[in-house]
Amino acid sequence: MPLGFHNNAIVLSGETGTKLKTSIIADYYRLWWEITSGNRRNNFRNNTSIVEMHAATGEVYIENTGETLLGSAGHAMQLKYGNNPWETRNLKIICVEENDDCFFHLKEVIKRRGKSEGPVEMNDSNLHLFHADIDDAIEKLMEIKERRNSIFFFDPLLHMDWNLLEKVARSRINSYYQTGTEFILFLFTSDWFLGRNEFSPLPSSLDEETWSESEEKTVDMADNLFGHQLWRKYLLNKDSIVKKQQRLVNFYCVNLFRWFRYVLPLPFKPKKGQLYHLFFCSNYEAGINIAKGFYQKRTNNPKYAPSNARTLKIFKQSHQEVFEGIKHPRRPLKWKLLWKIIKQHEFGICDPQCPDFIKEQEDLKTRIETLEWLESQDYLKKIPGENPHWEEKYQKYILNWEHVTSKFKIDRPSRLIPIEPTETAKS
Repeated sequence: MPLGFHNNAIVLSGETGTKLKTSIIADYYRLWWEITSGNRRNNFRNNTSIVEMHAATGEVYIENTGETLLGSAGHAMQLKYGNNPWETRNLKIICVEENDDCFFHLKEVIKRRGKSEGPVEMNDSNLHLFHADIDDAIEKLMEIKERRNSIFFFDPLLHMDWNLLEKVARSRINSYYQTGTEFILFLFTSDWFLGRNEFSPLPSSLDEETWSESEEKTVDMADNLFGHQLWRKYLLNKDSIVKKQQRLVNFYCVNLFRWFRYVLPLPFKPKKGQLYHLFFCSNYEAGINIAKGFYQKRTNNPKYAPSNARTLKIFKQSHQEVFEGIKHPRRPLKWKLLWKIIKQHEFGICDPQCPDFIKEQEDLKTRIETLEWLESQDYLKKIPGENPHWEEKYQKYILNWEHVTSKFKIDRPSRLIPIEPTETAKS
């Protein structure tokens, strides 16, 4: 797909697409950095990095409004250089861009802003550029042995091959859902079923003999997207496009759960009939809740707010024995973990090593027994299978929403609804 430029900005369209997306990422970058750097109270002393794997030019030109705005890489650099330099001294920005034209304009944007840059191994400015394809850039990044809290933003035109994502994840996440690494991933959901320009949509049949040559290429790309072929029987059929788009999102989340405890797909509609998702991936529930809050604020999606008091009352009536010896306002651990799962855990997923559980109870055995009790009372269901990546093995659970909603008379969280192209997002 040919790229267009307005001065040094890459030309894109959509207030409800690019403009909304980059504003959410800008806010997320800032709050993420403030938290992971140790914040002002700790002199921002922790090493952090933002890795833009498809940096483009650092600026975007919104065609239908005539605005030039910072792209995600531009916001990362603004975070680095728009603050007191001493505060962001330990923040490293790494920008990867393969396209020759984009890389040229990116360097011009940096030059115009009066900043220095260079390759990782030759530069101490903490702003580093790679003019390389993603595979080569990943190999280079894996050679850097320093440990930093890091966000990796993958923002390709269509999708990322799964083997490349796994290569980054494997180099960073070395123990059971280790924190300190987050992914943000772009996926152009509707293109797989509608096609665009020279990209053919997926066929609607499993019969390979009926596929055109262009459809074969798209199927091969989808195999690379997932890293397997199990997806085919669920997406290569005549079901509605809406159903297949949601299945694609669900399958992709399942893939990402191999490395991340929490995955949040945020939907965007840049143009009529188009749909893409940003997947926020973290092993710490706070990161997911922050991203979700920024999205809800700008898209008028309501926050999930079930009644704590009413739910607690019903829980206490059913399980008076767990409250014995506990004086108000203290609460039993069984209730506290259940409420955290209901209110804060995306998809209701949990395990004994969740960081917010550890804050409530340091003893692993007690956390395991508490989750086992919640499962015995039908509040949780076991997630079968073990993760092959790490030696540590812990039982994962998912909230039994049918039982929870029936017992406590609360609704499960609503599906996030994207802003339509005719609407305007909140700033």
